[in-house]
Amino acid sequence: MTHTSRGGAPKHDGNSSRDGARPGRRAGFSRGVAALAVAACLALAACSSSSQGVSGQTPARSAQSGPRITVDMVTHGQAFDPFWALVKKGAQTAASDFNVSLVYHSPSTTNPQAEASLISQAAATHPKGLVVTIPDAAALSGAVKQASSSGIPVIVMNVGVSVYQSVGGLTFVGQDEIAAGQEAGREMTGSGVHKALCVIHEAQNTALADRCNGFAKAMQAKGGSVTVLHVNGARLNDAANAIEAALKKDPSINGVLTTGIIGFNAAGGALQSLGKFGTIKLGTFDVSTQDLNAVINGKALFVIDQQPFLEGYMAVQVSAFEVRYGQHPFGPVFTGPSLITTANAPQVLQLYKSTGIPLFNGGYPT
Repeated sequence: MTHTSRGGAPKHDGNSSRDGARPGRRAGFSRGVAALAVAACLALAACSSSSQGVSGQTPARSAQSGPRITVDMVTHGQAFDPFWALVKKGAQTAASDFNVSLVYHSPSTTNPQAEASLISQAAATHPKGLVVTIPDAAALSGAVKQASSSGIPVIVMNVGVSVYQSVGGLTFVGQDEIAAGQEAGREMTGSGVHKALCVIHEAQNTALADRCNGFAKAMQAKGGSVTVLHVNGARLNDAANAIEAALKKDPSINGVLTTGIIGFNAAGGALQSLGKFGTIKLGTFDVSTQDLNAVINGKALFVIDQQPFLEGYMAVQVSAFEVRYGQHPFGPVFTGPSLITTANAPQVLQLYKSTGIPLFNGGYPT
């Protein structure tokens, strides 16, 4: 599907690395809040004169002058996954702030070959900037390399931190998924989990596999073990039944990690059916109304948030600044992992309400 819209400048919160250096824990989201405050200040040109350029304008105000530039964003985000509405909202907001004509493309379901075709089609229109996700390097590297080799500045977003340089990307905006998985593992083991199930709800997405790999690494370091379960997130009832069957097969499992919102809803349904929702420890990635309420109500341990609004926003901002000023961050920009627990879940819920995009509020648990 393709959407065109017009659409300031958050800095990243969080700091993770491939070697598993532990990011800031419960303070992580506070840094995210501060980053959004910086964004608002810059976008409204209300900061002090120390942020002014030689023209006497802030970078955000200066970026609104002159001709509009076109930036294409091509993601693997499947239409039924609510996560991507927040990414798009962030991208559209940055497009408005930085005088960008944003064209958004994605396949209807995760399909790296279809995404590769969309990248090639976008590059053929010669946009000034291109933002892409790389969930499957083997399928997507060729199309991304071709675009970058043609002179289009490419920003890799959301997934692809380990390959963005090899395909000619200028930088990466998103989350180191292995480090994020390790954070989940530390939280689980710290809560007494010794045997866990890690649920992957979407095929052909290396980010979800990396989350489970990092999770298993951290669990094993504390003597625990992890079983990985693949389910079809497009069929919620079937996914819930598969999780329920896995938990029945091994009653010693006392923790479940889901790698996204859809997996969380399926796991919640399975746990409810077994009468163990709130008993078996549950953690997840990505924010929804259900998972935040589960944390607030003590039914789930944590949510690991990569801040999708910030991801989309910063990817477009970085692209616009590269086009206009020839400047970009010379290293990955990490928007997560930001750990959400009972301590900050109400605050996070209020922050997401301010985006104007309703959080996913369907399925189960209720």
